[in-house]
Amino acid sequence: MSLPAAITVEFDSAAGADELLAQELADLVDPHRGEEWPPASSTARRPAEAESPPAIARADSARADTFVCRGVVIVRGGGELLGWGRLLQPPGESAAVVFDHTLATGARRRPPTGRHGTREDTPEPPCAVELLTLLLRHAAAHAKELGFATINWSGPDTSPVGRAADALGARVDGELGRHWTVPDLKAWTPPPGLPPALLRETPRPFPPGPHPAVEAYVRLYNTVHAQHDRRAGGVPRDLVDALPECDEAGTAAARSCPGDHAVPEPPWDAASVDAYLAHRAPQGHVLDLLGADGSLTAQLAADLIDGRALLEVAAPLDASPTELAAGIAGLIAHLRTVSADAADLDIREIADPPLRRAAELLGARITSRWQAYALTL
Repeated sequence: MSLPAAITVEFDSAAGADELLAQELADLVDPHRGEEWPPASSTARRPAEAESPPAIARADSARADTFVCRGVVIVRGGGELLGWGRLLQPPGESAAVVFDHTLATGARRRPPTGRHGTREDTPEPPCAVELLTLLLRHAAAHAKELGFATINWSGPDTSPVGRAADALGARVDGELGRHWTVPDLKAWTPPPGLPPALLRETPRPFPPGPHPAVEAYVRLYNTVHAQHDRRAGGVPRDLVDALPECDEAGTAAARSCPGDHAVPEPPWDAASVDAYLAHRAPQGHVLDLLGADGSLTAQLAADLIDGRALLEVAAPLDASPTELAAGIAGLIAHLRTVSADAADLDIREIADPPLRRAAELLGARITSRWQAYALTL
C-alpha cells in the first residue's frame, strides 16, 4: 500500500501549531466527543492514543521552556490529516534538532483505552514507512534552513521509524536498548541453574491514602526512578534517548519502567502506583519478587494482548540478574496456569544491564534494537 493521492506537505512555525493539530486529530478520532480533548488540565501536548510507540523525544507544555518547538511538518492526503512531525531544539543546543511524530492512522487504530507499549496492539499500515520517510525528509530540509547541522530521532530498528531511517541513509549513533522475546511459552522450559524464586501476586487494588502495606511499593518505584534520573543527569527520561552524543549511561533513563509518559512524574504514591499497574497490566498479571527475608525486591507486570505478554520490570539497577531471571521464569509459569492464550513473552529492556543479562539467561532472542538515529544535513 502506498500513500494516498493528492499529498500535500506544509510547514508551520507558529506557536501552538501542534496543539491545534492534536485537536484536529481528536475530531477525526471521535467527532462526537463531548469534552475538550486533550483536557485543559493535561500537560500532554498530544493525546496518548495518538502517539506512535515508542514515543520519541516527547516534549510537553510543562517543559516548553526546556525544549523549543521550532516548527511542525504536516502531511495531508486529499485534505485529510495524515500525520505531523515536530522539530524540537534541546536546551543549549544549536547544531542538532530532535524529530518526533504523530501518525493519524495510528491514532484511529488505537483501542479506546489508549493503552500502548513498545509493541503496537495492531500492525502499522504499510504506508507508515512511506509517511514517516516523507515527514523526516521534509523535516530535515526545514531543519537545515533553520541552521541545524543534524536531525536526531530514535526507535526500534524493525519499526516504521527504523525503516524510514534506512530509507534516508541515516546513521546509527548508538543502541539504547533491546526488545527480547521468549517464544512458545507452552513448550518453554527454564534453563538449569536458576535459583528458586519467591513470588506472590501483588495485592490490588491498593487501599486509598497512606497505608503501611503499600509503602514498600512506593519505595521501590521511587528508588527505580531516582536511580535512572541520577544516571541521566536530570534530563527528562522520555527525552534522553533522542539527545545527540548521549552515551549508554546517559540514555539509561529512557527506560520507561516503572511507568511511561502516560503516568505521573515521581514522587510516586500508592494511588499513582495502582493507576500505573491498572494501565500497564489491566488483566492483573502482576507478581512481586521477594528476597529471602520476604522483602520486596522487584515487581513484574505483564499485559496480555492477543497471546503476547508485554513484560515491564520494576527493579533497582543493582538487582541480581539470576534472581530476575528466576522471577521471570516464575511469571511465565503463572501465565501458563492462568491463561491458555499466553504464547510469547516480550521484554522491553532499555539500557538496563541486570534485565539484559536476565533475558540472556532465559534464552530470550533479540527481536528488535532500540537505536538512536542521526542524519547529517
